[in-house]
Amino acid sequence: MKGRSIISFLLVYFVWAPYSILKSQVTIQDSVYNLFIDFVRSGNAEQKATNARKLSEGLKVVLNKDNSIQFAFDSLKKYKVMLESSDKQVRIFTWDAEAEDGTHTFYGFVQAFNKKTKKFESFELKDKSEGMKDPENAILDNTKWFGAYYYDIVYVKYKKKKYYVLLGWDGNNRMTTKRLIDVLYFDSKGFPKFGDGIFVSESGKIKKRVIFEFKAGVFMSLRYDQDKEVLIFDHLSPSNENLVGMYEYYGPDFSYDMMQFIDGKWQYKKDVIPRNDKDKMDKHFNTPK
Repeated sequence: MKGRSIISFLLVYFVWAPYSILKSQVTIQDSVYNLFIDFVRSGNAEQKATNARKLSEGLKVVLNKDNSIQFAFDSLKKYKVMLESSDKQVRIFTWDAEAEDGTHTFYGFVQAFNKKTKKFESFELKDKSEGMKDPENAILDNTKWFGAYYYDIVYVKYKKKKYYVLLGWDGNNRMTTKRLIDVLYFDSKGFPKFGDGIFVSESGKIKKRVIFEFKAGVFMSLRYDQDKEVLIFDHLSPSNENLVGMYEYYGPDFSYDMMQFIDGKWQYKKDVIPRNDKDKMDKHFNTPK
């Protein structure tokens, strides 16, 4: 009931409280943070799913207000529930709830500045990844989203188009885990779109997003090197050549590949030598919950 009462407080706060008696922004952010803590401390899968939805409901109330961009959400940022783009035009919130069978449902919001309306607008993300056909070649939006927990956002621009490259994690199921490179951008009306033909795969084919699948419990590094301005990641291969395509037997083979943004495309480069210093945050993204 605690989570429900916090949501009710947020609704009453914004609808009825006169400006002169509004509580501080800190109070509102603390209310959202309490919903997050309830979610993190959930005792079982059913409770976690319930609290994940309550967090979504509470955050939605706050983000739908005109002044919501003024809320820094420092606590959510600390735990990487919220990411902010380097140009300060986009914020994205993501989290997930694991079911008893090991599958995951993802929740989230995108908040972005709309040049036409001259204000920040928020969009709830609806995870529709289950059963999605050919997700590497799908153009999606907030109502049909390949759900993932995003842990990094990379802003790049080509000519007049802005791209927000997203590095994500998907627990998938008890057999395999996924990492992905997705891209967020906005159409002429300011609505979010996911997926664009800017990724050149190892085979040379153009992909709208890149999805890596490998054995559950195995760690795969996927990170952005700011100094070199490249995406660098473990190369995955099966434990035996007879197991090609059976991703529950895939894992890092101690070689590294990368992607570099050249002429509007992320070009694949195989077997590179990475920097010795791994991203200091890598250890936090083995199996995020």
